[in-house]
Amino acid sequence: MIYVLVFLILIGFALNYLSRKYVLHNLDYSREISKKVVEVDEEFEISTIIENRKLLPVTFLQVVEKYPSVIKFKFKTSISKSEEHLFHRTTMMLLPYQRVKRSVKVSFGRRGRMVLRDVILLGGDLLGFHTATKELKYLQEIVVLPKKTSLDDEILPYGNYYGDISVKRWIIDDPLLTVGIREYTGSEPMKSIHWPSSLRTGALMVKQLDFTTDNTVMIALNIECSKPFWSGFNIGYIERCISITREVMERFEEAGIPYGLVSNARYSGALNSGSTAGVGYGRAHYNNLVENLGRIEYSITMTFDELLDNMTKDSGSYTTYVIITPVMLKDYIDVVNILSNKSMRMVVISLHETNLEYLKDGIIAYVGRKE
Repeated sequence: MIYVLVFLILIGFALNYLSRKYVLHNLDYSREISKKVVEVDEEFEISTIIENRKLLPVTFLQVVEKYPSVIKFKFKTSISKSEEHLFHRTTMMLLPYQRVKRSVKVSFGRRGRMVLRDVILLGGDLLGFHTATKELKYLQEIVVLPKKTSLDDEILPYGNYYGDISVKRWIIDDPLLTVGIREYTGSEPMKSIHWPSSLRTGALMVKQLDFTTDNTVMIALNIECSKPFWSGFNIGYIERCISITREVMERFEEAGIPYGLVSNARYSGALNSGSTAGVGYGRAHYNNLVENLGRIEYSITMTFDELLDNMTKDSGSYTTYVIITPVMLKDYIDVVNILSNKSMRMVVISLHETNLEYLKDGIIAYVGRKE
């Protein structure tokens, strides 16, 4: 009997030696993300997949995944936090040639490019005497889009400009682009009345204009709040400007009006940081630009007056410029007034009314509503 016991002990130590030596051998790790672009607070799934491709079982395995600290888990789980990162731990046992998939529901509470980084595999031997560690280099990204908002909730007209906030009022009507005749509602200007049709029908009729043919819009987004930039940037104002930009693009998209975007912001993980996104429309165009808004960092590639000066020298021609800025600094005034000469209409949205009185007559201005 003692020989059997000794034999079993020797077998146990042999198996423990093999499990210690090969615990992380032929152990595959992968991570799947159900969505790569999400809204703020939108739930999606992250799945951890471990496959043991060997004859020996893995009696103890802990997977430690590094996530951004702002990630939120729907259900309670094993985590630890540092200032910038959150470490999610998953513990399991795997039989020979077993594949295990664990999924968690998560969300992000703010806009930005979220990077899911490296993974550490921690494996224990059969008897729990020793552990082995393996670090895997991993890099995946999720872009969280800016919060949706409403222009009516965010801004109101400044000065002598009144009326509802309609992007079509920011576009110059071209009488050569008449696509039909419709009945007069009382809100159209007298110049749009089509008198021959009115006389023929006995009721006032107006020309229906096509906004989509020759009208183009360039949106300029500024995230500079002070000079120098680092001396007093306001994250709340920057985020509001980004959300307003998304809403403005959404309005132009719905109206079928071609639009482009230029910004002095740096785009995280993008090659065209700070460059102009050409004029266009359609869901692919919109999705590309709104994803860039999600990638914006709190840093700039140039000052806004430098960007505006470049726009005055640009050979491109647009019907309307829409400037969206946290504040209208004095350094912007002259170049904004010069830029307004390049288009038939200029719209300025500034969250603060400072210096708006120095804008040229004819520039449509809006200020942010007080929070």
